[in-house]
Amino acid sequence: MKLKNTIYKNIASILASDDMTFKTAKNIVLFSRLISIYPSKSIFCLISHRIISYIERNIINVSLMIDIMKDEGEDDEIISNIEMLNRSPSIKTRSEVERLCEVLSDYVKFYKILQAEDSFITSLDLIRDDDDTNIKGRTDALYKAATAVVNAYESVNTSSTLHSFDTDEVDGMKTVVATTKDSRDSNRVILTSIRGLNSILSPGYLGGCLYLYCALPGNYKSGILLTSHVDTCRYNQHIVKSLNGKTPISMYISMENSMTQTIRRLWALLYPTADMSMFTVDEATDMIKKALSENGFRSVILYYGYREKSTADLANIIRSYNNDKYEVVAVFLDYIKRIRPARTDTAATSSEKAELHAIMNELKNITVEFDIPIVSGHQFNREMAKAVDNIVANGGYNKTNEVLGRSGVSVAWEVMEVADWLASMNIENNGESKMLMINAAKQRDLDSSQDNSFTGIRHPFLTSQSFALKPDICETVSLSTPIYYGKQHTNYVANI
Repeated sequence: MKLKNTIYKNIASILASDDMTFKTAKNIVLFSRLISIYPSKSIFCLISHRIISYIERNIINVSLMIDIMKDEGEDDEIISNIEMLNRSPSIKTRSEVERLCEVLSDYVKFYKILQAEDSFITSLDLIRDDDDTNIKGRTDALYKAATAVVNAYESVNTSSTLHSFDTDEVDGMKTVVATTKDSRDSNRVILTSIRGLNSILSPGYLGGCLYLYCALPGNYKSGILLTSHVDTCRYNQHIVKSLNGKTPISMYISMENSMTQTIRRLWALLYPTADMSMFTVDEATDMIKKALSENGFRSVILYYGYREKSTADLANIIRSYNNDKYEVVAVFLDYIKRIRPARTDTAATSSEKAELHAIMNELKNITVEFDIPIVSGHQFNREMAKAVDNIVANGGYNKTNEVLGRSGVSVAWEVMEVADWLASMNIENNGESKMLMINAAKQRDLDSSQDNSFTGIRHPFLTSQSFALKPDICETVSLSTPIYYGKQHTNYVANI
């Protein structure tokens, strides 16, 4: 089977582009594999093969690539066509790249079936032949061809997907390795406004991961989720650039606080020193819109009643916003006990523990399906409340990290098991200084390039009465006080 010349031209156009977001490791592996199983004498197929050979030598810059080609005596037709595609690409946006790669992935995924197609059709022609002298031979040929199709189809779900890593399937291994390599690309990491929090997130919120903040009631669960939503819109212009034309959506879903309560808190985060009542409705609306969208993001805040929606509904909500113009890049869900599981069987609904187990696994599946982070919250149990009250009563208001831990995760240990990242959180306020303590209890995948010497932070609010934390992402040093492994012995407070 041969591919249309336009497909090879589009591949060559992507490879000849100066936009590095087009040329992810996963895409390069996909193009290389496609060319190997669907070879062609097309000039664009040859160009693609040549450019990939340079990329594999870590020569990425197209101008440098062309200069080396000229020095090495490359064919003039190849060079002139690369220059032409670089000037006038047939693929210009990331959405076009994604659509093409989806089609090409199917060509790769089903190539064994497509290869068996001709022999199967030939066998069908034989079985229709009027010659009755060799019926057994014809039916044997048909059976053999049909078996080849079935075997090829059954192999699709193992050798050609991201769900296996088999040393006998090197091409499949390359796809998994490339996807893993791309997952930590700086263009995909969603940052918060707090340098210390980014450090313990190591290096920020990542696609395909489920994040959980655990706290006692009234200790900023909704606050950190709403803050992270605002931060996503305000400090992640690199995400906008990586989507090439699509507008990224940060989505905050409240199933606890009403829309009025959420907007009041949103205002407190955006304009902590201004009283909303001093502005007209039009003025306040314009101020909120400008603050959330001036860096190219779209903010979507939704409210649903307690257990009004299931995790399946959440997936459908995300799908309803994803189109040629928009793409949901992060979801902040307030919070896991307020949503229903999609499963309705007894094993998933027999108890609160079973439901939370199902909800966590279903949320994790959504992160993988849409390649986005989902960030949510959960409660600590009453024992943790008692422990915090005791330590505060004994003067340890700033030592709550010593008593808040994994054992206090309410109802279901499966919450701890499934989360990719989980932290305990508490407001520490003595009336004069107000700090938010965040201490990671589980970090599944640490970035080795980050400072991982501490597990948590204490970060200041703007004032002892403020709802808003002090942003420091634009400062030269962190404003957070780190919490080191084990009991804290040494520390620092940044000075700016």
